[in-house]
Amino acid sequence: MAAMMAIDFSAKTRLANLAKSKDEWFDILVVGGGITGAGIARDAALRGYKVALVDKGDFASGASSKSSKLVHGGIRYLELFEFGLVFEASRERRILWEIAPDLVRPLPFLFPVYRDARWPAWMIDMGLWMYDGLSLFRNFKRHRMYSNAQISRVMRGFDTRNTAGGAHYYDAQVDDARLTLESIRAAHRHGAVVANYAQVDALLKDQGRVVGVQGHDVLCGQRFQLHARVVVNATGPWTDSLTQLDDPHSPRRLRPTKGVHILVPRDKVGGESAVTFPAQSDGRLMFVIPWAQFSIVGTTDTDFQGDYDRVYANAADVDYVIAAVNHAFPQSAIQKSDVISAYAGLRPLVLQEGKSATKTSREHEIWTTESGLLNIAGGKLTTYRAMAQELVDAAAKILREGFDIAPARTCLTARTGLIEGYGAVSPDGLSDEVITHLRHVHGPQYGRVLQVANRDPRLKLPIIEGLPYIWAEIPYAIENEMALTVADVLSRRTHILTEATDNGLGAAPEVAARLGESLDWDKSKIEQELRAYQDEVARARAFR
Repeated sequence: MAAMMAIDFSAKTRLANLAKSKDEWFDILVVGGGITGAGIARDAALRGYKVALVDKGDFASGASSKSSKLVHGGIRYLELFEFGLVFEASRERRILWEIAPDLVRPLPFLFPVYRDARWPAWMIDMGLWMYDGLSLFRNFKRHRMYSNAQISRVMRGFDTRNTAGGAHYYDAQVDDARLTLESIRAAHRHGAVVANYAQVDALLKDQGRVVGVQGHDVLCGQRFQLHARVVVNATGPWTDSLTQLDDPHSPRRLRPTKGVHILVPRDKVGGESAVTFPAQSDGRLMFVIPWAQFSIVGTTDTDFQGDYDRVYANAADVDYVIAAVNHAFPQSAIQKSDVISAYAGLRPLVLQEGKSATKTSREHEIWTTESGLLNIAGGKLTTYRAMAQELVDAAAKILREGFDIAPARTCLTARTGLIEGYGAVSPDGLSDEVITHLRHVHGPQYGRVLQVANRDPRLKLPIIEGLPYIWAEIPYAIENEMALTVADVLSRRTHILTEATDNGLGAAPEVAARLGESLDWDKSKIEQELRAYQDEVARARAFR
């Protein structure tokens, strides 16, 4: 196994990471700090390559924090006869559960069978036997067929008047932003140089070949250059933008589609299991997914033509989701006033002419431009590790054939734990709910958060009453998770923006003050950061 390096992963060392790298040559430079780029950086670092990763925003600030939070085998892909994708996703679900059991947890699913559906119950049963088989019967539990009465017992308020029972099976759930962050932290532990808020403005070339990037620090404007033998474009929806920096005439390769979810109290709709159902208006498969004391309901799948940096749910998006869930759960009668928050992300689908957004494959593609820029696009959260392995294999071939550089090790990501362990720390003064929350979020590292909490009893107090987040998570995020803005803390290191009824506006001034104290902000900068968060909340509330 690769030797881990005790390198600080704090806000204060970020500028140093960029500054010290200007005269270095990396084997692999990853542009993009979403889940795909995170997986690539971790894989490459574990193999012993010299790795750097940059993102123009925060880690996971794009679609990688705005998914359905599912690690799933892709049951709907059986209908599209994409058996290879189902097999790969089922295998990856198992691997992710094994390497990050605190983050990736089993989730029971209900799949109701409608009387007028083209797939009767016996075909659903057969399909799920295939689903079990494609996972080599290594899923958490095998599927079972349920009667309407059994569905009603486990899913309060679900309309079974037009169903002929259903299926009960298992997939898994994950905090997508946390999975991304921990993958990047793991890459950093194994030697990768990492920086968020580092925007690439141009590609450096030597005799027509890409040899690095030129960019600027989004927060202070400072310029930087990074040199690398292989530059990887893992920018998700922005893939075409980076390839056009390489060649302005590059053809469009992506079809970004917008996925919207809403968050509502679970006492309004849902239960301990997730449930799937078709939207009445267009038949799209929808979910109600348990998430702490809430339910996530989604999702839409519509083509997006706007600014990729400003993707939010609008009134029509939320109306669509509410109408779909109210048809499946008529007693819930959800209204916009019940919606705590709504979020939207872009799926970086590979363009397929003549197919609808829903029918477009979730398979990924890897290709190299004439100048040597290595690109990856498409795919989904569940298969990010396998995608990264394939991409790093391609980079390894370039490094071996072009530079006579061989990896120190083969791919280790399927058998190396994602989060390193930490010694036991007493959780004095914290509730079982908070301890469970810290374990689920930080895994084996939760003891480090407890260590921060033990500095001052006030750090053990809740940030928001009714939510499990404590104030110790703020300095921990700044010191150990490269949190640099109020939104970093309240949207991605925690999920207060989406889970608090005030979307974190009440806590934001104190969070800004604590960030300012740690990062040496003056009063003007603190006020600027607070306004930026308030503006973000206003945009997130635009659907109302």
